Amino acid sequence: MPLISSKSRLLLDFKNYLLTEKGCSDLTLSAYLTDVNQYLLYCKDKNIEIKISDESNIENFLNELSIEGINARSISRKLTSIKNLYEFLYREKIIDKDPTENVLPPKLSKKLPDYLTVEEVTSILNCIKVDSPYDSRDKAILETIYGAGLRVSELINLKLESVFYEECYIKVLGKRMKERMIPLNRVALKSIEEYLKKYRGFFAKDKSEFLFLSRRGKKLTRMDIWNILRKRAKEAGIKKELHPHILRHSFATHLIEGGADLRSVQEMLGHSSIITTEIYTHVNKKQLSKIYDTFHPRS
Repeated sequence: MPLISSKSRLLLDFKNYLLTEKGCSDLTLSAYLTDVNQYLLYCKDKNIEIKISDESNIENFLNELSIEGINARSISRKLTSIKNLYEFLYREKIIDKDPTENVLPPKLSKKLPDYLTVEEVTSILNCIKVDSPYDSRDKAILETIYGAGLRVSELINLKLESVFYEECYIKVLGKRMKERMIPLNRVALKSIEEYLKKYRGFFAKDKSEFLFLSRRGKKLTRMDIWNILRKRAKEAGIKKELHPHILRHSFATHLIEGGADLRSVQEMLGHSSIITTEIYTHVNKKQLSKIYDTFHPRS
């Protein structure tokens, strides 16, 4: 993600403020600037002037992050970054009121990630009858997310050249622009091939490098993926509360339950720390406890 700060005198001053006034470390500085850049891109996309952005705009930004499956701790940090930005703008008399003053961070919890059972995922995928462009595209999208455990941002940024059919791999650009190669099952690959062969031309209005396209021929958005998942789950009769990352969580949970080692799952998910991946072992322990309580004669 190109940093707007490299082109803005204002944000260069903000960077200096973080260094000199706040005494931020290089790591914290990098995180704050990345977060602020993400917020500025959001404002630009929504045609919101940064200097007149209000409390509701900031809360909507944070809500969208939550919908995308970003955890509460990361959202809290992003809010801290935005608060620092507006504190700087207020101090420089660029704004006369800090819109973040009453914006509260999300409550942190130790809630385990939600996931679907194998049967529920199968129900959603099998319910899609591939007899229209939208059906074919949606099935290929959901098969790919579940088949490779992708983040939504990774899915929408897949390009035509990202899929290696003979090797059964896809190339993904993850967080901090890190590339990784992930195995992809033949069912998912077949869904992609069918979509490309029969229906992608229906969406492609102009030349586009992106694999999955919207009805206007553009790259899909995170909200598009959420809407697709909700629609297809509803058709399958799934009543659980869903979020875009639930298929990613299901991918990891099902691998762990099936006996996959933690390091391999970490690599496929693109986690920089195995500690992040370990939460799925707790999900598995919860399932084991349930089985124990059901079947052990002295439980």
